[in-house]
Amino acid sequence: MASRYLITYLYTENNKNWESFNKALNIPLGDQLARTALTKNLNDSIAKKGFRAGQNRERDLDDLIWVFKNFSSVPFLKKAISEWEVADKSVNQLHKIGIEINEKIKSKKLDEKKKHELSTKISQICESLSVAANRFSNIVGDGTREIKDNLIVINIFFILLIISSTSIYYVITLKKMILSEKDLISKKEELREIIEDLEKTKNELSTEIVQHKKLIGTISHDIKSPLKYLAITNKYIYEESKKCDNEKLKKNTKSVYSSTLQLFNYIDSLLTYSKIFFGDKTSENTGYKLKELVEQKCNLFNEIAEASSTILINEIDEYYTTNINKEILSVILHNILDNAIKNTEKGTVRIYSYIENKKLYLAVEDTGKGFKEEDLIYYNQLSNQQSTEKLMLKNGGMGLLMIIELIQILNGDLKFYNENRQGARIEIITDLN
Repeated sequence: MASRYLITYLYTENNKNWESFNKALNIPLGDQLARTALTKNLNDSIAKKGFRAGQNRERDLDDLIWVFKNFSSVPFLKKAISEWEVADKSVNQLHKIGIEINEKIKSKKLDEKKKHELSTKISQICESLSVAANRFSNIVGDGTREIKDNLIVINIFFILLIISSTSIYYVITLKKMILSEKDLISKKEELREIIEDLEKTKNELSTEIVQHKKLIGTISHDIKSPLKYLAITNKYIYEESKKCDNEKLKKNTKSVYSSTLQLFNYIDSLLTYSKIFFGDKTSENTGYKLKELVEQKCNLFNEIAEASSTILINEIDEYYTTNINKEILSVILHNILDNAIKNTEKGTVRIYSYIENKKLYLAVEDTGKGFKEEDLIYYNQLSNQQSTEKLMLKNGGMGLLMIIELIQILNGDLKFYNENRQGARIEIITDLN
């Protein structure tokens, strides 16, 4: 229960959950204090203090201490106490990680990646606690069964002795059963609360997605539209500057126009990515010609490519039709083309495709700088990550993150190569349809 409150606190940062976590954790910490006091033969008042914190009944404290002192050397109880100690280590780890989370929340040093790491650690601790609890239960269960069998045999010879021993045994067992039944009821209640929390979280996420969609719409209207107007205006200024003999003016207006157009294209790509991410990723497209999609992207980058004397070559078969999600493929292709043009000076960027082993290979090949060897290894390793939560970008930027996330939505793959002579090649690999 303490771990549930801690995970909820980690993601909601609500102080009530932090208080509930500490309250729940005080129970195993109290039992831990009692065990330590009894193991080290400390004063019984310390053990009672621990058992009280562990929410044991006041009238049971003397019995618990008596049983521990008189039977702790019994093999199965000794093993059970050893498992109890192992579980306490996990409880201490949970306490420690709780303090770490509280400090980071207060200092505002928690990002989504760190939250995921801490959540994973908490889950691992919970798993360790569960394993220790099962072992504890099995040891106690096996031990009690063994004792019961022995008592039946000994009962033939030592009836009077067995009566007193059996009475003690069943008193303790009955108390355990009552506590176990209450614990079961408590766990059912916890499960009901967890389900309610998950339902609430689901509703909150749905509301958040709607808000994100509204934000995307606002950005499209308030940023994209002015940028498009600015690009058109700068193009007009650039075209007018061609009529002058001032080469410096021509160069500067061309640079401003190219930069504005590039910024507009980037914002457009980012907005499309956002719509895909917060929208329906599984929506199907009707068939379309792949060459036409590539041509649209080439038209967006033609003037930027011309600024660096680079030629875009579209070699896609004009008759090839595909049903691959058009919006997703468009964003991936946009970012790869943008990167190829940025790294190519006075060269060519060639886009072509081929089919192999029932897979479509869409390649963007340039005659530019190529990849550094360490970057080439890093990008190929990065593209093989199965979960975007594991992505650790060093210098690939937002564009690389976007295309890797989107290629996973298509259940596809990316491959990065250096050409033998000069330049680089990136292949988008997907199923045919």
